[in-house]
Amino acid sequence: MSDPAVSPRPPRVSDLWQAPHRPLFLMAGLWALAALFWWQWGWWWWPGLGMPTLGTPTLWHVHEMVFGFGGASVAAYFLTAVTSWTSRPMLAGRPLMLLVAFWGAARLVMLQAGSLPLALLLAPGALYFGSVTYWLLRDIAAARVWNKLGFPGAILALGIVDALLVVAAHEAWALDVLALKRAAVMFFAMKVAFIAGGMIPAFTANWLRQTGAAVAPPHENRVANRLGLVTLYAALGLTLAGAEAASGWALIVAAAVQAWRFSGWRSHAVGGNKLLVMMHTTFCSLIVGLVIVGVSRLAPGFWPERDAVHALTMGAMAGMVLSVASRAAARRGEGGALDAGRLLPTAYALVWLGAWLRTAAPFLYGWLDNPVALAAQLWCAGWVVFLAAFVPTIVGPVLRPVFSGAKA
Repeated sequence: MSDPAVSPRPPRVSDLWQAPHRPLFLMAGLWALAALFWWQWGWWWWPGLGMPTLGTPTLWHVHEMVFGFGGASVAAYFLTAVTSWTSRPMLAGRPLMLLVAFWGAARLVMLQAGSLPLALLLAPGALYFGSVTYWLLRDIAAARVWNKLGFPGAILALGIVDALLVVAAHEAWALDVLALKRAAVMFFAMKVAFIAGGMIPAFTANWLRQTGAAVAPPHENRVANRLGLVTLYAALGLTLAGAEAASGWALIVAAAVQAWRFSGWRSHAVGGNKLLVMMHTTFCSLIVGLVIVGVSRLAPGFWPERDAVHALTMGAMAGMVLSVASRAAARRGEGGALDAGRLLPTAYALVWLGAWLRTAAPFLYGWLDNPVALAAQLWCAGWVVFLAAFVPTIVGPVLRPVFSGAKA
């Protein structure tokens, strides 16, 4: 019999607030499901509720997927990872509860965006992104890890774009809504390139060492790494300048550079690790998505950007969220190695299939009655499966490191 004195304590609901990734990935998963379901089928199930709008229903959908779902996800990663960068305690308890409350309030006011004053629409989002920026800056400054200042800067920029998009949709200022939407999508494309581009070679090298594979470690191409950011910034600048053709070619060039980086990461050797397969295929989604969006800029009649962009949002952005959240939710086997189990890869596969079905929707109407609805069904099913796997992991002690397993 085990000694009661040393037996682990039972899980508690309050454990949810021990680490930022727990409530924020939970909120992201719930909102990915609820917001898409409402936008796609809410009018049919609950006609009295009406369709949320931010100028238009489509813009509300874009806003909530990028700044609601995406905003929760990126904060979940940064606020948890900053502990590894600085060796400082994780944000937890009441400050974390307040942060999640700001995020929830931002979602609630956006449900009534057509009838509320502009100041009320802006305040919760500003408090949320401002708080995330503050907590990151506080820890980075305390530990003097100045090379990480780009992360709170990115969050601040995302919050500014959020506010500008709301202002533009509210028609208070004559701002270019399309340019702001494109900038927000590029933000997440760059985050995938930077974050996944750092994680994948490191985690792949660790896996190859653990398994004793007779494969050379991933090759870090420093020239391609630097050029990758330069080309993405160039594509962003040309996008904001409204240079359709030039930005299209820039996106295709950026994709080629990311493919150059990816070519040295030994993807052929990770088939035995489902978590790594998820991350590698996410990076593939980024590369292909950049090409497809570039093509949509060059030939909008062939592939409309409203469809093509889902390769970057549903494919790369959501794929990155699922890949990172799955590492936090994965079981720890002998020696601390991470085991994805069955549910997490299934969730990823459903979302990934939905992403590419939605992206290719313009070409599928002769084959399928409603490919967009089918893509939405796959997306919702994927997030239901993810939540089934993730919810049991939000209680109990926080096992560290959160996003990686044991090193050989």
